[in-house]
Amino acid sequence: MHINFWIYGFMIIKLIMAIFAAVVFMRLFTPSGTLKQMTPLAVIINFLLSAILSEFILNKNIDLIEFIIVIAIYGLLISILNRFTFYTDIGHRIFIGNPQVIVQNGQIDVKKMERLKISARDFAVAMRQHHIHSLKELEMAQIEPNGELTIVKRGEKKYSVIVIDNGDIDESALEKINRSEKWLRRELRKKRIRDIDDIFVAQWHNGRLQIVKKDKSVENG
Repeated sequence: MHINFWIYGFMIIKLIMAIFAAVVFMRLFTPSGTLKQMTPLAVIINFLLSAILSEFILNKNIDLIEFIIVIAIYGLLISILNRFTFYTDIGHRIFIGNPQVIVQNGQIDVKKMERLKISARDFAVAMRQHHIHSLKELEMAQIEPNGELTIVKRGEKKYSVIVIDNGDIDESALEKINRSEKWLRRELRKKRIRDIDDIFVAQWHNGRLQIVKKDKSVENG
């Protein structure tokens, strides 16, 4: 049997180049600011990147220049999407998502659970994983963007809520603590903060508003 070492050698070279390109691409363009969760945007990026690399490795008609051009264009598009996701509220909602409160003040939001397709049995299993066996023990429960369940039991200290994220006001978070945007802006004026865009994060915890500005200074209420 005749083996064409040139073809296999060329494929090995392309494979090495693809691995190198994948590592560089993942380091530069894949959103890593979401801690451990795999966001929809990250899934899309990885899926399309694997398709591009597979086509480059297996298709003999694609040369190095074409591959570099495609990767460069793809990287540019992903960079734009990453900035759109990080710096805009609508981008964050689309590609990462917001926490979904399904229990507030001990009251279960049945309609939201139905919309999220969460059955009572699945919710009971999640409760038991948090060592909670009765609905009466619940104060608050929410589904995080990564699918995990956060639960606050009755009698526990109040949970923290992010009301401003990178200059964007989270209205749903304000609803959780029974506050309004008007109240938030009034609290910011008390701290002599006029521009919300100057705020990296503002957190409501134990009745106090804690603020971290983009210049790294910290304001505690």
